[in-house]
Amino acid sequence: MIKNQEYLYSLRKCYLLEGIGDEQLTDAIRLLNGRIKKIEKDEFIVKLGGRLDNAGLLLKGRIESSFQNESFDQITMHTFGGGYLFGEALVINDAKNSPVQVRAVEDCIVLFIDLRAIYQSDIHSPLRAILTGNLIKSLARKNLILNQKVRILSQKGLRDRILIYLQTLPKDKNGYVRIPFTQTILAEHLGVNRSALSRELSRMQNEAVLIVEGKRMKLC
Repeated sequence: MIKNQEYLYSLRKCYLLEGIGDEQLTDAIRLLNGRIKKIEKDEFIVKLGGRLDNAGLLLKGRIESSFQNESFDQITMHTFGGGYLFGEALVINDAKNSPVQVRAVEDCIVLFIDLRAIYQSDIHSPLRAILTGNLIKSLARKNLILNQKVRILSQKGLRDRILIYLQTLPKDKNGYVRIPFTQTILAEHLGVNRSALSRELSRMQNEAVLIVEGKRMKLC
């Protein structure tokens, strides 16, 4: 069913499909009633207060999830590339009013899948058991990410938000972390405006707290 190598790479990255061999991918996608759809840049996959009937597996492009705070400012939670599964909690809970919105920041290809097909069927199979276990793990990972986000936004000081965020990123062998998005998106992610973030990063460099090399940063 999926022949495009780029799509296969994204499928292999998806937590939901861990432990499923290439020869079983077609069966897994068929079991999930998968359908591929193109989403154009800036198109909303789900809007605030909207409904999402099927979870999405991003095969190509980038998407962002965000919400609005009490001042109606947009707060970007995350941006993701190929292999990311989104909307599973909304679908499983049959949420009528989504508290977050998901928007394509590039032209995207999305595989929409029916997660209810995993647990609402009376048919038991090894493939269904793998998908069920992987779905639980995926939701647990998302919960950890959300907890990190809450911890960041609960900090009153911008520097503390920056430090905690940097600590969540993997380091390379030289101690650098790589910021996965632009400074504008990073500011939204931290719940501040871009100019305030730029000023604080400059102060941290001047005080020898932080080294900044483009999107690479290192705590001193």
